[in-house]
Amino acid sequence: MLTISKDKSLLIKGIVICMMVWLHLFNGNHTDLLINLLYVGEEPFAKWLSNACGPVSFFLLLSGYGLAFTYDKGNLSLKGQIRRLFKLYVHYWVVLMLFVPLGCFVAVYRYPGSWKNILVNVTGWHTTYNGEMWFLFPYCIVALASPLIFKTMEKVGCVQSLLFSAMIQIATCFCISRYGVQFLFGNMLLYQPLLFFHFLYPFVLGAFLFRSKMTFDMQLSQWMIIVLVILVVSIVATFGNAVVYMVYVPLMVWLFSQLIWPKWLENVLIELGRKSMVIWMVHTWFCYYLFQPQVYSLRYPILIMVGGILISYLTAIPIMWFTDKVLKWMKI
Repeated sequence: MLTISKDKSLLIKGIVICMMVWLHLFNGNHTDLLINLLYVGEEPFAKWLSNACGPVSFFLLLSGYGLAFTYDKGNLSLKGQIRRLFKLYVHYWVVLMLFVPLGCFVAVYRYPGSWKNILVNVTGWHTTYNGEMWFLFPYCIVALASPLIFKTMEKVGCVQSLLFSAMIQIATCFCISRYGVQFLFGNMLLYQPLLFFHFLYPFVLGAFLFRSKMTFDMQLSQWMIIVLVILVVSIVATFGNAVVYMVYVPLMVWLFSQLIWPKWLENVLIELGRKSMVIWMVHTWFCYYLFQPQVYSLRYPILIMVGGILISYLTAIPIMWFTDKVLKWMKI
């Protein structure tokens, strides 16, 4: 059984939120704004490394693992999930209330838009205000369906459920790669249900890792684990695709869970993990939509990354404080 403690889960979330910020900063859309000093072949190192940063599957795996633990303790219910996801949406709404009014001044052509545009963004159905929030709605549907998913796994079997969900993801990857741009991305009535099935594999995989009787506690030295992390990331950054990611994500979660981190770095990553939800919600408001010139004015990728993480983290602190006050006032 792969054991991921609460602190270890937060640490991995901290790593993954850094991967998300790196991906959105350096995925190739803003190369003309960077001063690149490192290259892998002819590709800038920052862009090359972003190929190995696929955060959504990591978060889904950790969510599946955590909810499977809750289910196993008999504490997972539809009412509890609705309560939990409502808290998630309150954070999302607070972020919208902060940034959309700013957008009305900074990017008046984009915000707030028509009443229909406001509605689809408030519900998370189609997040045109902040496109990187696209997986909010389908994740909530997966989370709401989690009791049913886990009951199905009990009846069908963990291995069979994992294999079936893997086949479904391969099919959805094909559909998205073939028809995404030209059809699916503009048709939410088809795209949202497709994303639900697309998310099943990493979510089920997380539950499988929690329930599996296989042992993952191989005795590897810390240097060996570091070498493996560098090797795996290099392979995926160079040759990775959607199918490779199906193996890459659980392998990296296991490697991250085996590493012994310097105490100061462990504390930093755990703290980022605690704020990861709001950092996810706010970072692209700075990187893309409202303050892109200021963020990229740092020019060097490492400085841009530090700046992006820092401003997102500092913004997350008052947002989480305020949202906690609202939730306590609502007695939720």
